[in-house]
Amino acid sequence: MMMVILMNGNLYFFFGLDEYLIKNRTEKVLSDQGVDVVDVEVFDMEETTMEDAVNAAMTIPFLSDKKAVILKNCSFLTPVAKGKDSDLNLAYLTRYLRNPNPTTVFILQAPYEKLDARKPIVKVIQETCKAEECLTVKKEDLFPMVKASLEKAGKTMDADALGEFVNRTSDNTLLALNELEKLFQYVDTKTEIDIQTVRKVTCRNLEDNIFELVNAILAKDTRAVTRIYQDLSEVSTEPTMILSLITGKFQEILYTKELLRMKCAFEDIMKYFNASKGRTYYIVKNARDLSDDLLARYMIELEKIDFRIKSGALDKKIGLELFLLGI
Repeated sequence: MMMVILMNGNLYFFFGLDEYLIKNRTEKVLSDQGVDVVDVEVFDMEETTMEDAVNAAMTIPFLSDKKAVILKNCSFLTPVAKGKDSDLNLAYLTRYLRNPNPTTVFILQAPYEKLDARKPIVKVIQETCKAEECLTVKKEDLFPMVKASLEKAGKTMDADALGEFVNRTSDNTLLALNELEKLFQYVDTKTEIDIQTVRKVTCRNLEDNIFELVNAILAKDTRAVTRIYQDLSEVSTEPTMILSLITGKFQEILYTKELLRMKCAFEDIMKYFNASKGRTYYIVKNARDLSDDLLARYMIELEKIDFRIKSGALDKKIGLELFLLGI
């Protein structure tokens, strides 16, 4: 946890990739501050303007002593901002943080891996807010969390089932807890949860599925592509999300090719992608095995499909299936 100077008791900043922890910390603040749910206003900063959010924070609560204003998805704090905010709008936020409304609990949420420390607004937030980095729970830390939830629910898992469950849901605490609740509902009054039930009910980590899918595409393994696509369809994964993640993996290969041309070491590439040794091995292998021409062809095809879907000329599900069939 990173605490900073000049902090106001009503200003909070939660950042990092673990959305469950961000949600958990936010709820704790609201509880500790005695703010009722009806007195909470939430603004998605990728869809609204800073003026609307700050003006809400400046407004005095109507029938209570305190209110809360939550700014979620604060991508303007990252290297790639997705919202509508200009420097002028961020100056508006800066003025508020320097002189906040004492009757408003003001919470900023940034569920992202990296912040842009060069931006003045990031420095202002560090100077004025109580800040906490919400890091993704490591796999080894997820075991006791799952065991505690099982004990509370009066359920048990043997070692194999527990291992399979953690492997499928690691790197995402919110996913793990949601999938665990789904398991409890599925087994109903049964107390034992075996590995077959885990495999049948629990979704695999989406990132792992997409990584395996891209590897199957590159290997031209149509059976594996079909199997993974069916698995993703069964859990109602959005076709546009799948296409976006596939595109991201091909961009990853493109970046790796450039890193290899720059004579970067394996360890440097692993650090660049913040990936495990095993995953980095396959990233590098794919970059070396895939020709520049074929990589360009895949990326151009994905770009065309994305354009046709967004323009309404192509159904998103059909677009994804056309790409997968085209391998």
